[in-house]
Amino acid sequence: MVIKLMVDKIQWDQFVDQSPYGLLYHKWDFLKLIEKYTNYKLLPYSIYKGEQLACIFPMFYKKVLGLKFLFSPPPQSGVPYLGYVLSREYDCLKQTAKETILNLLAAEISDEMKKLAPNYFSAFLVPGLMDVRHFKWLNFGVNISYTYKIDLNQELKDIWANFNSNCRQNIRKGEDLKCKVKISEDTSVLTDLLKDRYNEQGMNYLINPDYLKELINTYPDNLGLYCLYDNNKIIGGTLNHKYKWYLGWIGLVKAKDKKYKYVNEYMIWKFIEEAKELGFSKFEISGANKQKLCQYRSKFNPKLETCLELYKNDIIGKAAEGIYLNFFKKI
Repeated sequence: MVIKLMVDKIQWDQFVDQSPYGLLYHKWDFLKLIEKYTNYKLLPYSIYKGEQLACIFPMFYKKVLGLKFLFSPPPQSGVPYLGYVLSREYDCLKQTAKETILNLLAAEISDEMKKLAPNYFSAFLVPGLMDVRHFKWLNFGVNISYTYKIDLNQELKDIWANFNSNCRQNIRKGEDLKCKVKISEDTSVLTDLLKDRYNEQGMNYLINPDYLKELINTYPDNLGLYCLYDNNKIIGGTLNHKYKWYLGWIGLVKAKDKKYKYVNEYMIWKFIEEAKELGFSKFEISGANKQKLCQYRSKFNPKLETCLELYKNDIIGKAAEGIYLNFFKKI
């Protein structure tokens, strides 16, 4: 295998579109906007087996106070996963061929990291990429995280019936408020809601509303900012991701007013209806990693999926890890 930095945007995006593991976050312009607003340098690695492109792996590099960080995705991007993308042919290969590719992939990435010598490396992989043995054998660490997904291949009435009775009741209560879900272009509405929520928890929310606005303008068919209104009063908002599967990406802030206690269940149900209507086969509900959110999210009877994080750090990186875990990783 050969590893190099790709410069061909068209080839990169075609690879992402064709792979079952490629997400909107992997698209070239999305990555360039992450680079612009996080001040991390984009390293768009491409890995070839012979003449064939077998894998892409976008990484982001930054040097801070003498420390070198390598992320996929970087902090302050809001992106839940990134990591490497395998080709569309990968899933059809025999196991020996799969393991050959994964072994060479891990070796090439490990060699490249020796050149960059980051003190701290972290890559959150797309759900479904579970075989990371070859990275473990090269002394990469692995953390497990989770997400929820609903199978939209079912009839809508069956999806509804699978919600627990409390969830269905809450959705009806949310409907009774007669609030309206509308598409908005004002990303500051969402970031202001999130800032307030984070501040209540003693945390900082540093995502730039201009970053979200540029993303929406770049991908108008795949990203939508939805706000919930009671007449002219904004109750909540979320930025939804619609590419290969449907995800309420950023938002769904809990309303302070108890009158609106059930609006989030109502909004999620409306988004499930939209995702079904648009022909998506999967609907993702984030929050499976947070204990206080699990009981709420599990009311929708989703399937639990596993996601993996690859990481590696040296002695200095281990010291810096505390800063990362306690501050950046919360974003």
